[in-house]
Amino acid sequence: MTVCAFIMGGEVATGLSPQAHAQASVLLKHQTTTAIVETIDTSTRELLLRDARGNLVTIEYGSSVRDLPHLAAGDKLSISFVETLGAELAQPGSPLPESTVQVARGYVKGHPRGVIASFRRERAKITSVDVATHTVSFVTDDGDSHIAVLRTKAMQDFLKTLKVGDVVDITRMESISYVIKGQVTVPTAPVVAAPAASAPAAK
Repeated sequence: MTVCAFIMGGEVATGLSPQAHAQASVLLKHQTTTAIVETIDTSTRELLLRDARGNLVTIEYGSSVRDLPHLAAGDKLSISFVETLGAELAQPGSPLPESTVQVARGYVKGHPRGVIASFRRERAKITSVDVATHTVSFVTDDGDSHIAVLRTKAMQDFLKTLKVGDVVDITRMESISYVIKGQVTVPTAPVVAAPAASAPAAK
């Protein structure tokens, strides 16, 4: 049995839609920092950064990404991290959700820019709901059991709509966007950021 903090904090990322009874989305993390690229390991698909405090940060970018937009060792970056969590009732007979990794590239005032976004999706079956303690238990497709404590109003409102036996699709999105500082390029033609072909993200 895995006991997990489903949402220990965070703010509401999007207002509840008219279909709020069936879905919810929250912002778990949003921070900005500066960093220097230490290494790019194409064999392990890892990007190693050193932030402004000297801490090392490793980012896994998945086998579907052939190369990272514009990046090279020694680049100075301005970085924005975003992490969100979404949940919605699965439609009967709908296919299993697929995890994906996407990348995009472009320019911001001539500075090369890149985005890496990982969407980790899984389907879960609700096994118990306790509205009073904001707690829900569920089993994911891999057979693992979880207990989650919901700490945000959006998810607590969503919890009130659930019952034992409901099937829910959960999506965790982790995104890093960066701008290479000190490097200015004037494109010869307009460059539009375009996502790379999606492929299952490594778990």
